Amino acid sequence: MVMKKIVIFTVLIAILTTGCSAKSIDNQKIKVAATIFPIYDALKGIGKDKVDASLIVPSTSDPHNFSLNPQDVEKLQGVKLIFENDIGLENWMEDLLQSLKDARVINTGETINANVKNDNPHIWLNPDYYIMQCTAIKKSLIEVDPQNSSYYEENFKTYTDVIKSEAFRLRSEVKGLQTKKIISFHDAFPYLAEYFGLEIAGTLEGTQGTSPTPQKIKEIEDIITKNHIKAVFKEPQQSTEIMNAIVEDTHVKVYVLDPIGGSNGRDSYLETMQYNINTIIEALK
Repeated sequence: MVMKKIVIFTVLIAILTTGCSAKSIDNQKIKVAATIFPIYDALKGIGKDKVDASLIVPSTSDPHNFSLNPQDVEKLQGVKLIFENDIGLENWMEDLLQSLKDARVINTGETINANVKNDNPHIWLNPDYYIMQCTAIKKSLIEVDPQNSSYYEENFKTYTDVIKSEAFRLRSEVKGLQTKKIISFHDAFPYLAEYFGLEIAGTLEGTQGTSPTPQKIKEIEDIITKNHIKAVFKEPQQSTEIMNAIVEDTHVKVYVLDPIGGSNGRDSYLETMQYNINTIIEALK
């Protein structure tokens, strides 16, 4: 009788231990990272509480010229998946991967390569391309966590449906503008222009990270005068000083467009898209 009780007790302990173990595995989050904020926002929107997501490049930094410090690398130890944009944006990734041997890199821009313009990496600014990047994120999460596939599918649909609907609405508003020509400091917006029916009349910056020459400034001023352009656009981290000569000569106004997002009032991809298009509409109307 005593032996029978001992056996029953042992079996119960085994069942309870197994159940707790399974529960802890099921509740364990997948450690993932995204190189830039738009990808990070999608990763959080699709993975939600199944992922422990980190953003590698702070929203206040330039992903073109980013450099990692030891603290960045330490924070990413144990990461299973790193989601990148690619197309030459994250040239510092090789250095990072030397320290994260077990991390797998997911190239979210891979399926968009046929639509890339002059090796310009800012593909996420076209909502159609961004949703393709979201699809790559969803597929990768399902691959490493198939038991939660329906969870990721549902989150993906919810997240992207709102973006598609709002992008369509904003594009309809842009259609009503009399002029659709814009001039930007940095060549970040050809994909945004492609989707929303805008025309990039000129870009002030030459090679990435270099100041415009006097000849370039004169060229842009001529474009502004010829096309009766009322506004030029810079990015949040760029000084207005570089545009002072153009403002003085042509009396255009300077507005800020944010290709990355992640700052106050632009805390999601959706909010950043709304901010950018509403800013353009305000500038061009």
